[in-house]
Amino acid sequence: MCRLLALVGRNLGGYLDYVDSFKTASECDPYLAELSGSETCGSHSDGWGYAVVGVDRDGRLVSQHYRTTVPVFHDQEGLNYLKSMLSRYSLLSAIVHSRKLAEGSARIVNTHPLHFSWKGFEMWLAHNGLMDSEALSRDLSMSRISDITDTYYLGEYVYRALSCVNKKELVEALKNAARYTKTAMNTLIILYDDNKMITSISFYLTKNRMSNPSAFKYYKILTRNFGEFYAFFSSSLLHYLNSKESIEELPPQSVAIVEINLETTRIEDYSVHTLLY
Repeated sequence: MCRLLALVGRNLGGYLDYVDSFKTASECDPYLAELSGSETCGSHSDGWGYAVVGVDRDGRLVSQHYRTTVPVFHDQEGLNYLKSMLSRYSLLSAIVHSRKLAEGSARIVNTHPLHFSWKGFEMWLAHNGLMDSEALSRDLSMSRISDITDTYYLGEYVYRALSCVNKKELVEALKNAARYTKTAMNTLIILYDDNKMITSISFYLTKNRMSNPSAFKYYKILTRNFGEFYAFFSSSLLHYLNSKESIEELPPQSVAIVEINLETTRIEDYSVHTLLY
């Protein structure tokens, strides 16, 4: 049960309001309170982190990440550095995650985004929801490690299914991974090599979450896309955004993908794909 934010494109320094809204929604989430039946504001206080990949103003590929068990709303220094990168780099993808643990304690190893890179291309993954880690570890022929987040096994499953930075393979991997969902498989992924970068945002719920209005409201992903700017974010951020114009909802049981050519520094494509067979 977490909050998610993805920003992709150029001149992201003009959209720092999304980072501020992410912080505030992590501290006081009215949809989390409604879902849990609490009369007090729910918070996502078990750490936060981000991954940023892009091209600086000299045309060089850059990649930076940050993870801490400090709540995002108590870490202004970390937030300020993230904002500085959004203002400094000419083209980038940033995924940001604040955690309310469901499986695995509040440790750095369990703080998102998680990193996978042993195939020669890199993947960062952040996740909101709960996966069946027992089934995933079994089908991956891995030992189920105690006190490790289910997102680790989700990441292994997706990364193992990929042979390269490829949109079709990523969509297929997420379709297959969705079978292991216990509550939600809302993911932010940055997948890249020296030439190409894919950012994906999935919104997938189990049938009982789909039919529960409070759960659907809590888990849904909102989006604002125009020109060379793409934003995707958890629903409760909308309460705190200064501008609510042109906000749409990502269709449930789908994944949105933004493709960037890192050699030409061009956004090549934006597409939305179903996660249902």
